[in-house]
This record gives sequence, C-alpha cells and structure tokens, in this order.
Amino acid sequence: MRQLTFRRADTSLSVRKRSLPNAEKQKAVLLPLHWSISAYPATGLHPQKVINQQVVNKSDLLICVFGAKLGTPTEDYASGSVEEIEEHLKAGKPVMIFFKQAVNINKINIEQISRLQDFKREIGQKALYADYNSIDEFKRILEDKLSLCINDNFIKEKIVINELEWNEVKDDTSHEKLSDYDKARLKSWTSVDNPDFFQAHFMGGKCVYGLGASNQYEIKNGREKIEWDSFFEKLLNLGLIRIRSYDKHGYPVYQLKEAAYQYVESHNL
Repeated sequence: MRQLTFRRADTSLSVRKRSLPNAEKQKAVLLPLHWSISAYPATGLHPQKVINQQVVNKSDLLICVFGAKLGTPTEDYASGSVEEIEEHLKAGKPVMIFFKQAVNINKINIEQISRLQDFKREIGQKALYADYNSIDEFKRILEDKLSLCINDNFIKEKIVINELEWNEVKDDTSHEKLSDYDKARLKSWTSVDNPDFFQAHFMGGKCVYGLGASNQYEIKNGREKIEWDSFFEKLLNLGLIRIRSYDKHGYPVYQLKEAAYQYVESHNL
C-alpha cells in the first residue's frame, strides 16, 4: 500500500494512496488525512518528529501549500512545513509546492511574510513551484499538476490487454463475485429515493454507514469494518459504484452508478 501526503503550511493534511483495482482509470485512490486523526499522542520527541514518524515518513508524495506565513520553527528547520519538504527531498520522494499570491493584507504578519518570501527565493533555486491567486484557480492547477505527478511517479506501466490477458484477468477477478449478503445490501441501496452513501464516526470508535438515509448499519468492530471495506472494493472492481468525493476526515463518499441498477435488474434481485 502506498501513501501520499498533502501538507499545508498552517496545518498538516495528508493524502494516502491505497491500491484498489479498477478504482477510476489509474486503479488508485488518494485518501486525504489530517495529523489530528492520523497521528497519536507520543512523548520523548519534538512534536514535528512525532508527525514525521507517524505520517510523513510513510508517505510517497508531499504537496505543500503556503498562504501568508511560513509556520512555526522546529528543532532543525524554519518551520514544520520546511522540515517535511527537506525530509521528502532527502528520501528522494517527489514534492509539489504552491504559493498563494493574493493574500488579505489585514491578516499579514510582517515577520511571517518576510520569512516566507526568503524561503520562496531559497527553494526556487532547487525546486519548481507554482503560484495561484484563488481557491478555484488552485483547484484547477492542483488537479492538472497532480495528475501529471501521479502518472510520472506512480503509474509505472501502461497496461494493454489482449485476448489472452483478458482471460487471465477474468480468472483473477472471479473472487469479486458478490455474496448473497452483498447482493442484499446492494439491492437495499438501489431501492431508496436518495441513495447517497455516508459514514459517521463518533467518540469511542462507533461508526455508522448509511446506504441512503433509510439503510443504516452500525460498525461494531474491526472485523465488520474489514468486511464492509471488502464490499465496497468489490463494487468498485465490478464498476457498480465510484468514489464521488471525500469527507472532511478523508473517508471516501461512494456513489451508485447506472451499472448497479442494471446489475440488480439482470440478477432479479
């Protein structure tokens, strides 16, 4: 399993790449994580070193977005963001850096903006970065640049399937057949007027999955969580659902595809 980290200068946010066959075109999913849910309390190390061990060192790609400040200094670097950039570079892992050009002058800290400009001049000597002016522009730039980065660094082979290879693929995916319980859940999911999927996480580890507002399932233990993950992965592999977006915690939000309804009809569910 491969992980990718997304780093903001003000707060630490990560992206994890989990291999999921046939998940979108590149057969991969990027899962955003946040240090507040991806790192756990630990003693004996500087907080940034803890984040490095628990999140950064497990990542393959760093995306760092700077606004109007560089961040808080760590033991060894000008800020946590700078430390993560240097750690990724030393490990030979790709780093993507973005700077916001248009900032609110009423919220500018002179010392911070000065340190940020110094860093921008310094990093420009050894890295190619991108500027943006608005959130909408950043979304467009990130989508384009991230796609290029993923293709260059993580998609090693372009697969061409001939007739012999297709037979092998069919054999390899025979385990993706849905169980009776899987089919029952899929039927329930397609039978509601509002089939949006959601998941809710509560204090104490309780988790609820919703296949539409009227079909809610409480996940009581790790085994059930793994079983549900397998269910969604099967549907992804069979092309019955897609990942529409991610919630604020980085968990995928699934959406039924037309193929799901056709599957239910063709199998007389």
